[in-house]
Amino acid sequence: MVRERRFLAVVLAVALCVSVGVAGLAGTAGAGDSATIFEVEPEDAQAPPGETIHVAIVMTSDGGYGGVGVERVAFGVEYDSDVLALEEITRGPWFEQDNETEIVAETDIDDEEGYAFIDQYRDPPDGGSTGQDRMATLTFTVADDAHGETSPVNVTDVESELINDWPLQSFTHNGSVSVDDDAEVVGASPPEPVEDDETADGDGGAGDEPLSGFGIAAAVAVLVALAAGVGYRRA
Repeated sequence: MVRERRFLAVVLAVALCVSVGVAGLAGTAGAGDSATIFEVEPEDAQAPPGETIHVAIVMTSDGGYGGVGVERVAFGVEYDSDVLALEEITRGPWFEQDNETEIVAETDIDDEEGYAFIDQYRDPPDGGSTGQDRMATLTFTVADDAHGETSPVNVTDVESELINDWPLQSFTHNGSVSVDDDAEVVGASPPEPVEDDETADGDGGAGDEPLSGFGIAAAVAVLVALAAGVGYRRA
C-alpha cells in the first residue's frame, strides 16, 4: 500500500509540473507575440546646414497571440532643437494594413523643447492591424549654424494596445542626424500624401487560437485518473 501511495504522489507531482510548464510556455508565446518594434530610418541620417531632411519611423508588430491586431499606437520623438527644426509630421500607412477602417492621427510639436508626440488609432478597430510599414515621417530643417553637430532622433513614451485593450511591449532602435557641410542628404524618401480619417483596404485574418486553460486542465485530469486507476488495481 505504501508503494502505491508513493507512485500516486509521483504521478501527481509530474502532472503539476506539466501543467505549470505548459501554462508557462503558453504565457511566453503570448507575451512574445505582444510586442512592437520601432526603428528610425535611416539610422545614421546626414545633411548639410540649411537643408531639409526626412526621417521615417518604421513599426513592426505581429499583434497579439491568436491573431489579435493593434488598435492604437502613440509615441514621442526627441531631437536637439538647436540642430533640427521639425517642420511637419506625416502619418504613415501602417494602420492601413488589414481590414478597411478610418485612421485618426493627432500630432503635437514642441519645437522649443525638441519633442513631438504622435497618436494614431483605427476607428472602428475592426480587427486591428499587423505587419511592417511606416508609422510616421518627420520632416526636419537643419539649422544654418549647426556645422559638425549631431542630433539624436529617439523614439520614447510609447503607448500601444491591441483591440482587446491589452498593452504591448515596445522595443526601439533610435537614430541620429549628423550635419556636415560637404555631405549629401541621406534621409528617408519623402512621405506619400495621406489624409486623416482616410479609409484603407486590405485583407485580414486570424491566426491560431491560444492554448486554453481547459486543455491544460483536461491533460492533468487524465494523468490523475490514470494514477488513481493504477492505485485502485494494485489495492
